[in-house]
Amino acid sequence: MKTLISSRPRSSEANRHLALQLAIQLPSDSAEDARQVVDELAVLLEGYMTAPGPRPLWERQVMALDPPYRAGLALFWTVALFLLVMPVAMALVSLVGIQAVEIPLMAPLAAGCSMVFGRRYGVLVGVLAGVAHNLLIVPPALELSIPTARELVFGGCYAVAAIVVPTIARHSAALRAAAMSACVRLAPAPGSPSPG
Repeated sequence: MKTLISSRPRSSEANRHLALQLAIQLPSDSAEDARQVVDELAVLLEGYMTAPGPRPLWERQVMALDPPYRAGLALFWTVALFLLVMPVAMALVSLVGIQAVEIPLMAPLAAGCSMVFGRRYGVLVGVLAGVAHNLLIVPPALELSIPTARELVFGGCYAVAAIVVPTIARHSAALRAAAMSACVRLAPAPGSPSPG
């Protein structure tokens, strides 16, 4: 035990004192209420306590664009990326012969444009993909037809990618904290009998 204490950083006593000051302010009548306060505090402080510098891609927050925002440039990049990816999707569909092979290309493009430029641009990618699919892939070529059930499912995939993925990314810290606290609550306490 003595070696464990001596191996800690010198500031651990000061940190322990600050933690005690915070713990005194927690609700004392219910351990569950105190645990929820600590969980919410962890979520609130996560953005402030991280070290500056590059973070792994899966830990990055979705960045909001500054108010002087150029919609024309965002629209240009959205359409340009779509025009770059759509020929690849068409080539894969003709090579493989399965129309659904375009989803792994177009759904990440819709999610990416939605996260970088805003949800309306991700939805725009989904609409462009649906129209291009109907015009270029579904026979007869270069004629718009009534969307089939398959095309509506494709559109649903693009809508989910454009709307749900950025929302999950924006609230990832809160969702991660909720998942971790749920795991802690589900884990048996030390010394308690196991259910099996």
